[in-house]
Amino acid sequence: MSPASQDPVDDDLADFAKRGQTQRRNFHGHQPKRMSDIVAQLVQKKGYAQVRAAQTHHEAWKTAAGPRFAPVTEPGKITRGTLEVTAANSLVMQELTFEKDRLLAAIQQALPDAKIKQLRFKVGTVG
Repeated sequence: MSPASQDPVDDDLADFAKRGQTQRRNFHGHQPKRMSDIVAQLVQKKGYAQVRAAQTHHEAWKTAAGPRFAPVTEPGKITRGTLEVTAANSLVMQELTFEKDRLLAAIQQALPDAKIKQLRFKVGTVG
């Protein structure tokens, strides 16, 4: 039997079946998402990870600052590798400036994933 003598209806049915398989594969080919990925996206979207990270940064700063500076300072946000620290008054801010290298080394050791490259001090209210 030569290819020219095949029934056109059979060709159409084969083509239809092939297209149906392609459509099903494209539509149903996606794998279900893993539950851990969904939970991670939810935690990130709701900001729970930031609250937890802020608490970790706060504790690391209190340890690095020690008993002398911990009660009169408060760490703030990290922007482009710079940790902003609020001091209770200008005298404390000046003392922090003198201790900047030691404090930076201590906070870098405590928070290596934060990639803190420098500290910036400002005067403000400490809670």
